[in-house]
Amino acid sequence: MLPALYFSDFHLQLERFRNPVYLFQIAFLGLGASAACFVTWNFAVKALGAVKTSIYIYLVPVITILAAVPILHEPFTFMTGLGTLLTLFGLVLSERKIKKEGEKVGK
Repeated sequence: MLPALYFSDFHLQLERFRNPVYLFQIAFLGLGASAACFVTWNFAVKALGAVKTSIYIYLVPVITILAAVPILHEPFTFMTGLGTLLTLFGLVLSERKIKKEGEKVGK
């Protein structure tokens, strides 16, 4: 993004960080939303394995919708429902066992 700043009308205004609210937001993004998430993700991969842990990543959009409707009062539209169904269908499709010729399922 740094090269793009040269071509845009960007002005670095460090005086904004005198406001404690902005400092808290930057600290939260750096420590909470980034560092803590990566640490917990690494623990989950170590405990469950990469394949099982990746299922949770695929479920993030569905969990977001399930949380946004009651908490943020977001409308549950047809497109939201369709996106949820497609996400769940893709997850089920990607996790199913493919039966090769001459093999039993569950092997």
